[in-house]
Amino acid sequence: MMACTTARKAVVSFFAEIAQLPDGTYYMSLTATTIDDEEPQLLNMEIECRRGVSLDEVFGVIKSGLTGST
Repeated sequence: MMACTTARKAVVSFFAEIAQLPDGTYYMSLTATTIDDEEPQLLNMEIECRRGVSLDEVFGVIKSGLTGST
């Protein structure tokens, strides 16, 4: 399990990637897009990335990521 601990800026959008693995568990990745304060560009920040989890865990991680709770 990998988790990012960086402070989150104002989020423009979230992107959730979910894929079922051959063993029936899931891979999930949640990223947020923010606006760079110094350059006119968008930045992608990984919030969470896990593999081998159940579908209920996937939705729990997404909910936690969207609300900013741990």
